[in-house]
Amino acid sequence: MELNREKLPIIYDCLKEYNVDAWLIVGRETAMRSEPILPVLGDLDFIIATALIFTKEGRCIAVVSPLDVEGYKMIAGIDEVIEYPGSFQDTLKEVIAKLNPPRLALNYSRNDAAGDGLSVGNKMMLDKIFKEINYQGEVISAHDIIKKVRGIKTATQIAKIKHCAEVALDYLLRMPSILKEGSTSGDIFRFLQDETAFKDGYGMSWAPSQCPGVSVDPNVPQGHMGLIDTPVVKGCVINIDYGVSKDGYCSDLQRMYYVLKDDESEAPAEVVRAFNTVRDAILMAKEALRPGVTGYDVDKVARSHIVSEGYDSWNAALGHQVGHVTHDGGTILANRRPRYNRPELIDVPLDEGNVFTLEPGVEIPQGRVGIEEMAVITSDGAEFLVPPQQEIICVRLKKGD
Repeated sequence: MELNREKLPIIYDCLKEYNVDAWLIVGRETAMRSEPILPVLGDLDFIIATALIFTKEGRCIAVVSPLDVEGYKMIAGIDEVIEYPGSFQDTLKEVIAKLNPPRLALNYSRNDAAGDGLSVGNKMMLDKIFKEINYQGEVISAHDIIKKVRGIKTATQIAKIKHCAEVALDYLLRMPSILKEGSTSGDIFRFLQDETAFKDGYGMSWAPSQCPGVSVDPNVPQGHMGLIDTPVVKGCVINIDYGVSKDGYCSDLQRMYYVLKDDESEAPAEVVRAFNTVRDAILMAKEALRPGVTGYDVDKVARSHIVSEGYDSWNAALGHQVGHVTHDGGTILANRRPRYNRPELIDVPLDEGNVFTLEPGVEIPQGRVGIEEMAVITSDGAEFLVPPQQEIICVRLKKGD
């Protein structure tokens, strides 16, 4: 096991910024019941009941079982390892009573799954401890801490995310070479899994039953429903939502293609106009993306442009964070529709090192036109992780065998 020491300065800076005296992470059998922050902190799993405590003074304390104590002593970045010889609850009670932090952060959140790792059973245990020691401090959500610790990617992490994006883009650009008369969305799906990613040792960025998302026929319902194997349609667009994963990091891209009719040499003006509108909205949003702006403000830039061109406002956010997992939690780029209208998600400043998708879309008779790019916030702006799609890719189906 190891602790990602690149994250430690972020943790301790957050505790000072938010005036939090201690951040307590408690779990057990986390391979069975996930604690989302652990993979962000390093190669960590809690097997038997375990606690990590980060303090505002810049110390990390681990409360562990006798079976784990020697292993935790070898983890660089943990300053004190406390063994509980009998009851985890009794020893943790002693530690909390000794620290007596005026403000204590726990991993619960109403609106962010990435910050909601504290189980009900462990919360009940902590409430019992607080009562027994007559704890008078303030217990708060660790959401703000997790938002930054998880969301601010280090240079090492950005390089790994970028690699996954480059690999996914390479596979997406290879895809048209397999299309022929009679090809189906299933052929595309299997190519992007079996003939590329899996063969090269990559995983899917989300559930393999649903990645990639492939839309080839505007008459087929869209959404998170897995593969619907239907023929590729001439005169319609193909939208592919796809990402690959490697070493605990992943990517998330969408690319657009148009299937030429027999008498066409280029995409119709209606398709090109829709594509250009989405493309330009993404470029505008990327220019607006920088430290200190809010997700609401960035979403507004792209959404206003698309609506100004006569298209409907799409029924989704502009973008989400991506990296450790595809939907990486924390702040998002979204408008004020009910499922996104949470101030802690859309009205707080974005941070340098956040990696976001930019993925607006419009509906036209030929299908959904949606591009998805990935951008990292830099000190004075943002950069795409891979070259953005500038033109729709026209595909002519080859004659079948």
